[in-house]
Amino acid sequence: MTGTTLGFKNAPMEPSFSIIDNNGVLLQQQGDDSFPLYSITKTIIAALTVDMGVKITRPVADWLDETWVSQGRDISVGQLLTHTSGLRDYFSVSDYRAAADAGGTPWSDRRYADHTLMPPLLFEPGHGWAYSNPGFWSLKRICEIESGSSFASLVEERISNRLDLPSLTVAGGIFSDQLPAYEAGWVWHGLVCGTAEDTAHFMASPLVAPLAESMVSVPNAGPTYPDAAYGLGVMGDMSGTNYGHNGSGPGFSTSCFHFPGSGITISYFMPSDGSDDAAYRGMVALAAQNNTI
Repeated sequence: MTGTTLGFKNAPMEPSFSIIDNNGVLLQQQGDDSFPLYSITKTIIAALTVDMGVKITRPVADWLDETWVSQGRDISVGQLLTHTSGLRDYFSVSDYRAAADAGGTPWSDRRYADHTLMPPLLFEPGHGWAYSNPGFWSLKRICEIESGSSFASLVEERISNRLDLPSLTVAGGIFSDQLPAYEAGWVWHGLVCGTAEDTAHFMASPLVAPLAESMVSVPNAGPTYPDAAYGLGVMGDMSGTNYGHNGSGPGFSTSCFHFPGSGITISYFMPSDGSDDAAYRGMVALAAQNNTI
């Protein structure tokens, strides 16, 4: 399939990072391996949604009927983008965790939906905040339905080719030889892989800046994120000092943030099966060294 990689050989075993300035000039770099971006893929989905001109006030039911999202008439595209829809996540589903840990064939869309998009909402849309991977699967499907193209083709045509970032590709099947039993389909909203440098250029691009123009406060984010906020598929803080996204999953941790004050963008990727914040801590250390704020 165009735009799809079945995996990358010689999976990265060392951290990789990239720092670019406000003109896109590479300031520092270590490594040029491709990593699975995991949840940084959400920013890519959000950028596609906004760039395609999908109105964020429209209800999800305009694309996905009640057999897919039971309360889709009550949820807007914007609420999917900001995790304020009330949709639940599959990480709270014990059956999902057991199946993903066991490996094998990923769940079908139908099974994911039955566990996450069909049950009652956690709260009334717009009146709470809860991280939802299934919400971003819904956004991916909206982009596919609206365009008539696959997610892989959209990433290739509207991001990789347009911005000249060839490493950004959608993974399928077994994507890493370090994870022989873990398929990309366990990341339901889709999984983009890419280098630290290409990801930094994407995060610094005009496709992403509009996503951070309006942020909502994220409650109870913990001491690592004392002023946590979320925009349209981007993490950040309410004071506007940075925006970007972290990603974590089996084998790898990723983080990429843009700092508007200095114009610097930093990505830090690493092999990790530990803390979700592992790469974020590496990114923060590089940010401190480069006086980004």
